[in-house]
Amino acid sequence: MRELAVSPRATFRPVTPAVIVGVLAAAAAGWFVLTERMAGMDSGPGGDPGALGWFVGTWAVMTVAMMLPAAAPAVMRLVRGRRAHAPEAAVLFLVGYGAVWMLAGLAGYSLVQAGRDLHIDALAWSSAGRYVAGASVVAAGLYQLTAAKHRWLARCTAPLHSSSEGISSALRVGTEHGVCCVACCGTLMAALYALGMMSITWMAVVTVLIVTERLVPRPALAVHAVAAVLVVLGVALVLSPTAIPALTIPTKARPMTMGMRGPAGDRPFAPGV
Repeated sequence: MRELAVSPRATFRPVTPAVIVGVLAAAAAGWFVLTERMAGMDSGPGGDPGALGWFVGTWAVMTVAMMLPAAAPAVMRLVRGRRAHAPEAAVLFLVGYGAVWMLAGLAGYSLVQAGRDLHIDALAWSSAGRYVAGASVVAAGLYQLTAAKHRWLARCTAPLHSSSEGISSALRVGTEHGVCCVACCGTLMAALYALGMMSITWMAVVTVLIVTERLVPRPALAVHAVAAVLVVLGVALVLSPTAIPALTIPTKARPMTMGMRGPAGDRPFAPGV
């Protein structure tokens, strides 16, 4: 796509920080909505993700709140080369990025619901559920140490390459970055489900872990630190879950919550999460 000539005077250079402020403001708004939406809904590890429509809306807001801070550096790199069309390019980038995360969320939702529909009582929290949750978090920690994790993280933080500097390529670049981000951080989102997907506290913890990997000067050190945190949490889930601050232990007495499909009590923990 042939770009229109833009004079240096017409190119509004402060637009780059303005776009980033807009992205971070959207993330802040997402956290505000999540705080209101999730009030009193933390059902602990392996909780019911709710009806499909409710989940889609919640997952979309979670993506905005949790992933936009991590995507902000990529947006900045994108709009620097497209200053004449920075707002449009940023929007298209985020549409592609968000679409990939939505597909990932729907895939995870399908797996979780398939596991819950089996009604395997042995996977209830009071039986093997705590071990499944702990193993899921430990597995997320061990993934941090793999070559695949380091490769995808390097791609997430690398300069964005595109054959065109116009806005036409922004959607594709955003989609590609979303794929990298899911491959890099998908296990952290799985760990969030094992800790309590409806918990604002654990959402904030996972967000900090994701953003830390992207922004610190020594990402390899950050990746190993995140791995250590996850392994310790996973072991604690198995050995002493009551000692973990802000962890809601599932109980049979927990009542139904607005927006959920059914009781979020001691139902089977979804296998494979």
